[in-house]
Amino acid sequence: MKHIACIILIFSIIGCSKKNKFESEFSKPEWFDSIEAPQVDTFDQVDALWRSDKMSSVDPDIALKNSRIFYKSCFIAISEHYEDEDLVVLCLWLMDIGLGSNNRIQTTKFLVDNFGHHKNSITGCVNCLPGDTVARQTLLLAMHEGRLENPKDESIRLLENLLDNRVDEISYWVQAEIYAYLGKLYIESEIDDNRLNRMREVYDRFNRVKPINEPLNRRYDSFEKVYQVILEQAPNK
Repeated sequence: MKHIACIILIFSIIGCSKKNKFESEFSKPEWFDSIEAPQVDTFDQVDALWRSDKMSSVDPDIALKNSRIFYKSCFIAISEHYEDEDLVVLCLWLMDIGLGSNNRIQTTKFLVDNFGHHKNSITGCVNCLPGDTVARQTLLLAMHEGRLENPKDESIRLLENLLDNRVDEISYWVQAEIYAYLGKLYIESEIDDNRLNRMREVYDRFNRVKPINEPLNRRYDSFEKVYQVILEQAPNK
């Protein structure tokens, strides 16, 4: 009997394994158990589900249902394969469509806070670099924080930290979007010498690169407009 009791205890301990960080921070939406969702266990399976016909419906009700199916598939996949960073980051990047507008930023923040080091695949993408996914999600988080807070210190910190540590891993077209928004934050906050010098350096760098970089060229005007305002408002030009 003691032997049997020990076996039962061992299986009980195994069955009560500790939750990973995602499971600790995310709860299942109220609709979660009311829908069926396919099992996805790899990056490729998540990608295939995202690209499937189910995710391209123009009917609002069908689109909502399919978005929730994708969310549930990813939720379970992250819970079961948290060690698979590529799968987890892809899911966190895309699964927010299954949440209400007030909760979507939760997945973005979790990605930025826990996977800021991640390098995305650039296979098949000529205008991509390994830091683009994290960069775009950091920009999204900064824009969210920027709408909520004044002064804009946290949003500025997020973007400056990203650029200081990973700018060489971020595509120029993504950089242009980040610097355009960062410049707006400077205008709303304070334009000191360090911030002015940062914008001058990137302005010079963009102008050297944009003749041979079409994605940057298409986004350059928005950045330049912000840059010109910074020059006009800077106390020591």
